[in-house]
Amino acid sequence: MKRSRLILLAFLAVLLIAYIILRLNNPQERSRKIFGNLANSAEKIRIWDDEGSIDLLLKGDTWFFEDPVTWEADSLRISRFFDEVLSADYAITPMSSGEDAIRRYRLEDSEALHVKVQSARQERHVLFSNIGNAWDYFRFADDDNVYQIRSKVVQNFHPSIINWRSPLIVHYWEEEIKEIKVDYPSNKYTLYRLGTQWYYRDANNEFMVDFGNHALVKIISILQNFRSYIFMPGDDEESMEAFSEPMATVWITDMDDNVQKLSFARFDNSRHMMMIDDDYSIIYQVEFNSVFRFMRPPDLFKRISY
Repeated sequence: MKRSRLILLAFLAVLLIAYIILRLNNPQERSRKIFGNLANSAEKIRIWDDEGSIDLLLKGDTWFFEDPVTWEADSLRISRFFDEVLSADYAITPMSSGEDAIRRYRLEDSEALHVKVQSARQERHVLFSNIGNAWDYFRFADDDNVYQIRSKVVQNFHPSIINWRSPLIVHYWEEEIKEIKVDYPSNKYTLYRLGTQWYYRDANNEFMVDFGNHALVKIISILQNFRSYIFMPGDDEESMEAFSEPMATVWITDMDDNVQKLSFARFDNSRHMMMIDDDYSIIYQVEFNSVFRFMRPPDLFKRISY
């Protein structure tokens, strides 16, 4: 019995030695989070390079821009940034080190993309670059060790506000709308809803609108998902003059009797702008088709879909 035990112990010892040798020959790379636990506590994010910058602030559960205007950030872009950057791991063994490495991997302050993340108690500043490889390189500020991240931060998260802000500017579900009033040079009319049935009314007409009427559907669809990717301040002389005689004005009344006003103006042959609630601090570039769908004659609302 004792001999069998000795054989068993010897066998186990051999296995243990073999395991240790294998681990020494094939060590596992240790990894850490680039931004520590800031993915769970971040309150402010700043991203910048030599061409521009964006600043994001967390208010409640939503991220916003503060400059040039307060605007909600694109939730999908924010989610992707948290997944691919703030929650990313890295192997703690540097790819290279020293001033030559910083230059070789283009991680100088003037060349790199900077990401600074802050919480109430913590801050981390990281610089990213790409030199034409599948993945980016990075270093921590005030550190000359260069590491690799399995993501394309520089390409996917460039600090251009058009890539980060939510493009949605007006959103109503059909059942949220009580009526839509439209005033444009050729006519003034109202679309109003009783239950699920829409009606049209102007100075000379009042009639029921077919459920699938194309002109009605076009208006309802744009109000559900009215987007703009270009915006600018509108408190200049050109903008004020353009909106003094708008192409069309639309008032949307919801089921709680709240009213939102949309004003459309032509700036030149290629630009049409929209202003919300007479707020000149920001105006939005929209396509002509988005304006034209409100400027349809009564006969189009009388058509029945088949």
